[in-house]
Amino acid sequence: MILELPHSLRRLPALLALALLPVLLVMGAAAPAFAHDHLVSSDPEDGAQLEASPEAITLTFSADVMDVSPVVRIVDAQEQTVLEETPTIDGTTATLALDEPLPAGDYTVQWRVVSSDGHPIEGTFAIAVQNDAATEEPTESASPAEESPAVETTAAPSSEPAAEAAPEVEEGNDALLPVFLGLGVIVVIGVVIALRAGRSGRR
Repeated sequence: MILELPHSLRRLPALLALALLPVLLVMGAAAPAFAHDHLVSSDPEDGAQLEASPEAITLTFSADVMDVSPVVRIVDAQEQTVLEETPTIDGTTATLALDEPLPAGDYTVQWRVVSSDGHPIEGTFAIAVQNDAATEEPTESASPAEESPAVETTAAPSSEPAAEAAPEVEEGNDALLPVFLGLGVIVVIGVVIALRAGRSGRR
């Protein structure tokens, strides 16, 4: 004898399937989203207040990203694109070197890469540069001015040889003075002898 289930119990599997269908759809849609990589950190970090322009923008992701058309864009406070370049992909990092420093101002860094599962991911973060790179140049040009006193100090020793030359001339005159006096004495003695010889000859 085969027992027959009531009509209401026969419909139970179909009702359960209908009840679980939305849950299965949500889980199926969410599964690819959980597989996407995500940004772990950035250098500079979001909201960084920088004294000077960074030399590079470095993005670090949760897994290796694909080197497929990555983009890093820097937009200023007026929403004008200052820089848009292709970063270098190396495993989990994407690096964009800044050949020219950013002027002082507020910036938004926009990035877009392809996740390891093949889905593109993107995001933004903000940084601020407080000082212009051009303001540092006058401090460098001041160094030649500091060297000018060294030129003046080297001119002082040149006057010393001229001051020492005067005593040498005076010493030369003093050396000839005894000679002149000696010659004068000889001449005087010669004159006296000649006078005496003349007087004795007259007698």
